Amino acid sequence: MVGERVKGETELGYAYFKIYRDMETDDRALSKLCDIAVNGKKRTITVFARWSTTFNWQDRVRDWDVQRSRDSLRQVIHTRNKELIDFINKDFAIAKLAQGIAQRSLVKLYDQDDLDTMAYRQTMLGYREAREFLKELIGVFEANADQFNKAIL
Repeated sequence: MVGERVKGETELGYAYFKIYRDMETDDRALSKLCDIAVNGKKRTITVFARWSTTFNWQDRVRDWDVQRSRDSLRQVIHTRNKELIDFINKDFAIAKLAQGIAQRSLVKLYDQDDLDTMAYRQTMLGYREAREFLKELIGVFEANADQFNKAIL
């Protein structure tokens, strides 16, 4: 597993590796470990260089950084997907409300003895707009789904 102790690495060596691994990427340097005491004693740059070479610290740290970046990206994608779903649900709710307004207006017009053609026309234009909005929303969703499916394949 990325970032874990490797075979043959001492507990002390691994403790220093974790300190090194957890340093900010731009500040990570073996020389900075010289200022840190573990179990009450500081080690020299020579010891850290030997451990780093023997136990592949550079490769392990690179893998650690990549894994952390992937985890962060997954979290961002997860959050954005939740926000997108919420946004789409709200858009569907708006389209449904617009459809309800058109439906209520048509029922009122239907119940009239003398049809108000201007009101009928306005109602149908509103209904058409609601349908176009919904079709556009579905089209955007389907296009994104197609792109996602292509990316997976």
